[in-house]
Amino acid sequence: MKITENRRIFLNIIFTYGRSLLAIVGTLFISRWVLMALGQVDYGLFGVIGGMIVFVQFINNVLAGATARFYAYSVGEAKNNIEQGLDNCRKWFNTALTIHTVLPLFLIIIGYPIGKWAIFNWLTIPPERIEACLWVWRFTCFSSFIAMVNVPFMAMFTAKQYIVELTVYSMLTTILNIIFAYFMATHPGQWLTKYALWMCMMSIIPQIIICVRANYIFKECKIVWQYLGNILYLKKLGSYAGWQFLGTFCGLLRTQGISLLINKAFGPRVNASMHIAHQVNSGTSTLASALLTAFSPAITTACGAKDYKRMTTLAFGACKFSTLLALIFVLPVSLELPEVIRIWLQNPPPFTVGLCYLMLTYYICDVWTTGNMIVINASGKIKEYHIVLSAISVFTLPVAILAVYLGGNVYSIGAILVFAIMLNSAGRIYFAQKLLNMSAVRWIREVMIPVLFLILVCGTIGWLPHLWLSSGIVRIILTTILVEFIFFPLTWLFVLTTDEKFFISSKIKIYKGKTFGKC
Repeated sequence: MKITENRRIFLNIIFTYGRSLLAIVGTLFISRWVLMALGQVDYGLFGVIGGMIVFVQFINNVLAGATARFYAYSVGEAKNNIEQGLDNCRKWFNTALTIHTVLPLFLIIIGYPIGKWAIFNWLTIPPERIEACLWVWRFTCFSSFIAMVNVPFMAMFTAKQYIVELTVYSMLTTILNIIFAYFMATHPGQWLTKYALWMCMMSIIPQIIICVRANYIFKECKIVWQYLGNILYLKKLGSYAGWQFLGTFCGLLRTQGISLLINKAFGPRVNASMHIAHQVNSGTSTLASALLTAFSPAITTACGAKDYKRMTTLAFGACKFSTLLALIFVLPVSLELPEVIRIWLQNPPPFTVGLCYLMLTYYICDVWTTGNMIVINASGKIKEYHIVLSAISVFTLPVAILAVYLGGNVYSIGAILVFAIMLNSAGRIYFAQKLLNMSAVRWIREVMIPVLFLILVCGTIGWLPHLWLSSGIVRIILTTILVEFIFFPLTWLFVLTTDEKFFISSKIKIYKGKTFGKC
């Protein structure tokens, strides 16, 4: 039976949401066990050394997003001409393959010695751990190189909305990481280098499988020699990726520059606190990322087909549903965060709880305008958008440096990050309306106000157990039950639109009928 686009989106959401739940549970156990096995110093060093490769990873993400955008846009353009669409998409594949073969070699050749110099001369690293940090850097560079070469194949899965298969590889990787982290925690020793090797393997093996599978199932993933050096397509992809590069680089300067600032100003133990905060943030983001992964290619395809009404509807849905999925986790955890951190890590590094609060706030402010961001990127009208938002990102780091110079602690840095992402979100709303007539008033009415109402009511009711129970596992369970018990009815009654309710109800009826059959 042929799968419709709406049904494929729904299936992708369900499967990736299941993967995300596993990732959240996995992150809780993996982070705790890895921290136990490595210790606070090595854990902080692993975070800061791994963070240095983000320069390569962010270029990888920029090009992956640009590649997937042109793939999906071509799919939309080819609604009425399948052969032309196939040939066009194959040109984009070969163009991407050219870039992703040459550029990774260049980046690693340039970046590896810079990272090595930083380890020896700039970062705060105990002398006896320098050799281990070098191996962490080598494994990180190698896995990043393989991931970058594999982007044209991975992007085809995303553009074609074959998300379910990707979730299988991700879930298997998470399960194996949980098992290995437990083994580390129960077998004391020097684990830093071995852990880096394991993470390298867990990155490379799925990439190889994805490459082989894409070549087998997608007609577009075929090498055509005359397409490899297509100047016109290289210029189009390069121009689009260039503006994406500017925005992402400035975002990298903001986040990783902050990480290095913390290392220099407060030492690796506080780096460990920030790394844990990012882990919690990452666990939260997996829920929303699951939905955005399903929505993004559909929005871009609708844009390519010039179906702007559907594009806008999907974009507002992405804003709303991604925020709701994040809040399912964020609301109960935020109410009981100190006790959750204590039970999870037993002896957390200093500033961990406060930084977790700030990073969760940062993420919610970011995620509820992601639909606006996807629409802007899908349209290709990104020059002015990235110039303005890049300026906001660049301004963040000197402000943070000034705050530290004036005597501010790490919390002041976190607060500056939150303010910067709020400005970014406002910029997305403004440019989505300016460039594509995506109403800011509609976003406020359908997304911001209902979500703020939901947070206020659920937060108030979830706080009630604090009035008569002391902190502990019983209060955590009761708070979670209360929050989730009120969250879903309020979402259905006050947050979802009539069309969204109909869409969800129809899909539930379909799968209920298939599961239980007709009486």
